[in-house]
Amino acid sequence: MVNFAKALLGACALVSTTSAFPAFDGEWEKFYFENFDKAIDPILKRIDQESWNKIAAIEKRQQATFNEDAQRVDVSGEHEYRPPTEGQTRGPCPGLNILSNHGYFDRSGNTNLIESIDALTNVLGMGTDTALALVAYSIAIIGDPIALTWSIGASPGKEVLLPGVLSPPGGIDQSHNSYESDASITRSDSYLSNGDVWSSNTTRFEHLYNLLDDNDPNANFNLDVINKQRAWTHDESVYHNPNFFMRHLQDWSLHLLHTISAEHPEGYLDHYNLKTFFGYTGNSKDGLVYHYGQERIPDNWYKRTDPYTLVDVVTDVLGNIAYHPQAGTVGGNLGEVNTFTGVDLGNLTGGVFNAANLLEGNNLFCFAFAAGRAGLPSVLGGAASIVGQALGFLDEKLGPILAGLSCPELDQLNLDVFNQFPGYG
Repeated sequence: MVNFAKALLGACALVSTTSAFPAFDGEWEKFYFENFDKAIDPILKRIDQESWNKIAAIEKRQQATFNEDAQRVDVSGEHEYRPPTEGQTRGPCPGLNILSNHGYFDRSGNTNLIESIDALTNVLGMGTDTALALVAYSIAIIGDPIALTWSIGASPGKEVLLPGVLSPPGGIDQSHNSYESDASITRSDSYLSNGDVWSSNTTRFEHLYNLLDDNDPNANFNLDVINKQRAWTHDESVYHNPNFFMRHLQDWSLHLLHTISAEHPEGYLDHYNLKTFFGYTGNSKDGLVYHYGQERIPDNWYKRTDPYTLVDVVTDVLGNIAYHPQAGTVGGNLGEVNTFTGVDLGNLTGGVFNAANLLEGNNLFCFAFAAGRAGLPSVLGGAASIVGQALGFLDEKLGPILAGLSCPELDQLNLDVFNQFPGYG
């Protein structure tokens, strides 16, 4: 069975080095823990044994070596490409959009626990730990933790789940600074696009596309190229967005779009596949044209043979930080362009973590878990600024699993350090 602790920790590492959530403006005693129990327990309990068995079967199905028939992703029949129709939502993540456009996710853009884990592993080659982590976080932050469903784009329009306890599920489109963030390699900063973080920014995509010559048959958008683009978009945001706020490294999943072959076991991503995955047509000579929501899987595309695990995620994140150290800095501009200021981790965590010890032992995971779980109660109507008391409940539920990490005790995050950033919140 999937290591649930690893998955939960990974959920935080994937999306957060520190999470944004509104301050609780009422009296804490008005928030009753019996209601908190009712709200959170379904997340832990609704994954029944049958579902765990399905997840285990998905894990066993993954291949260890390249097999053309096993690795080719089916884009025919029920999985043929169909652009979204009226009422079908798509969002800021091309990898999720293609899954709905090919019917691996429900074509409505609303999906559930098992369907999404199955698609992320079977189509994109995620490890089951990575998929479970991503899906669990998605359900908790922008989904319905009772029905275990979530939207890849707009809100599904449900009513309040539990009045006074759970807010309506919002979908990824409404998740700025908790699921997606500024400095995306292909999407716009929220402040500069009137909140539209789901459409592709053609300037940013064209810059990525033109980093390599599209007449070069050996062009490959590997991690070195992607890291160059990440560094460029980060600097572009600093130079042009007075409200730029950076709370996590995103776009890590682009590595999953590399096709695999016997000749290229490490995978490659050429110009054609890049355009196809991101909903573009054209070329550098005649111009590139963006087609909203029309991301698709190329024909004859093969998923990776080795599952993309949480270890791979962390390795890629650290590689990007090594290439461009600012990518690992939490902070933002101070209301004017080119005023980027980083947050001191010691001030944020009360001295528990700092830049010197963050990469020691399990500290990176421990900090990510602490910061990520602080964002979890954002679905609780904002009753989350007192981190320690609320999260003690989760620690009680997950204590036996988390004990092996020997994490330093972190009961409270000093959220006041973010008040200097107009783009926070």
